[in-house]
Amino acid sequence: MNKWTPLIAASLLASLSLISPCSLAQGLVAHAAAGVKSPLESMAQAFKLSTGYTVELHFDTAGAAQQHYLADDSAEVLITTLERIEASELKGELKEGRLFPFAATVAGMAGKSKTFVAPQTAEELKQLLLKCESIAISDPARGATVGQHFMKILDQLGIRVQVMAKARLAKDGLQTMEWVRTEQVQLGVTQISEIVQSDASTLIGPFPPPFELTSNYALWLKKPDSQVSQALLAWLKSPEGRDLLVQQGLKP
Repeated sequence: MNKWTPLIAASLLASLSLISPCSLAQGLVAHAAAGVKSPLESMAQAFKLSTGYTVELHFDTAGAAQQHYLADDSAEVLITTLERIEASELKGELKEGRLFPFAATVAGMAGKSKTFVAPQTAEELKQLLLKCESIAISDPARGATVGQHFMKILDQLGIRVQVMAKARLAKDGLQTMEWVRTEQVQLGVTQISEIVQSDASTLIGPFPPPFELTSNYALWLKKPDSQVSQALLAWLKSPEGRDLLVQQGLKP
């Protein structure tokens, strides 16, 4: 053996120890709310083509995605509602990292029936919900933002019992839209971004005043100063990134 071999090996090992697993993988592990699944998948693909970095995405409801992130030591990105991230930060659950605003979505309704029209008043919304024979919503018990908001609407309209008697609880908005597309339900309630990406022809419209719901989404980056995180932030602010989000039904 060459007398320099041990020294060279030791030097290589020392150098490798300075490289983080994320650097070797050239990417990020992210847990995200399913309300922005389609836009994020398109974003991850375009981001990889533009920079070479990958984003490994895992989806669930807004609340469940946050819990998965907190339990996953390998995760470096959380994408969920701004309010959830701020509350988690205040409680001390999110300690390492920084928050960055991402985009906004609006909640609405979808259905294939041509008789459904976008309600403009509380009374019109009430009659629409009572008229439909079946309805799907994301399970509020799993932390679904729109599902929880919809429960409040039903209480304000005084029709929770009647509507929930014919409701199906979906895992997330993606399943809600699958049931709408296959006509397993007449009406689906979820984010308009999910409706547009699934089947824009089924869009009825947003909730009327005073029941509108705009969900502001944000990124929590565990290592915001890392090379890959900086590349992601720069790409999201670029014309390419902003245009893609708009095409996907989001408001950058």
